[in-house]
Amino acid sequence: MLEIIKDKLKGEFENKLFDACLKNLLDKNNPLRLNNFANAMRELTRHILKRLAPDENVLKCSWYKNETENKNGITRKQRSYFAVQGGLSNSYISNTLQIDVEEIHKKLNNSIRNLSKYTHIEPSNFNLADNEIDVFTNEIFKSVLDFLLLIEECKKVIISNLEQQIQSATIDEVLQETILEIDELCSHHFIDEVYTNDIEICKVDDKNIIFKVSGTIGSEMQWGSNSDLRNDNGHVDRETFPFSCSLYSSVKEPDMIEVIENSLLVDTGEYLYKRYGQEEGH
Repeated sequence: MLEIIKDKLKGEFENKLFDACLKNLLDKNNPLRLNNFANAMRELTRHILKRLAPDENVLKCSWYKNETENKNGITRKQRSYFAVQGGLSNSYISNTLQIDVEEIHKKLNNSIRNLSKYTHIEPSNFNLADNEIDVFTNEIFKSVLDFLLLIEECKKVIISNLEQQIQSATIDEVLQETILEIDELCSHHFIDEVYTNDIEICKVDDKNIIFKVSGTIGSEMQWGSNSDLRNDNGHVDRETFPFSCSLYSSVKEPDMIEVIENSLLVDTGEYLYKRYGQEEGH
């Protein structure tokens, strides 16, 4: 669990804070080591949530309303809403994606509450034996991991719901483009296959959902003109190339997906390596 959590952290601060959390836990001379560890881990989730749900984005969401006594106040629940769905409306999440929004946030809040119960110093969690601390530590790690994985699972549901539209938009973009990376290799080329292997949500904010798609392109490549081919002076071959591109849709109309201009990239490096050797391929 520790390694999975660490892999999901972003930036120097989150990683240093996590390392400091573990140092608290390893300080066996301190009877408060479990409490300090739990408190630091709760702070880590707070910072992660703030990264996933920046103030300026949450405040612009159509579903936002101030539920605090402070100007532009944002509750933890609202941040967790944004982390899961960005600016997507509750009706879209509930009716189209068939996701129980309240159940998700209940689970998120429960995972954070589980951290809180160890931060309060009571006789039941003070100066515990190593084997008892191990049990509570596993519970704390599980709470943090559940928190992070639940957010990821919701994004997978969004991808699943929009996958067909994403694939169609990607294929349309590839088929209508002259791909310069391939065009530079031969006289003419024709794209006849497009496969999307992986779709990732890079960002969901108050305005857009940003997707990254990767896959392979099958291309017929021709050297020489049609006349050259007829005279056996030309050549036709077929190759596949990895590609990636970025797409976006508005949170107001999630099904209307478009490719971000100039984001289509085709990797011809392996082909060049096989054809010409390492020096020219690199």
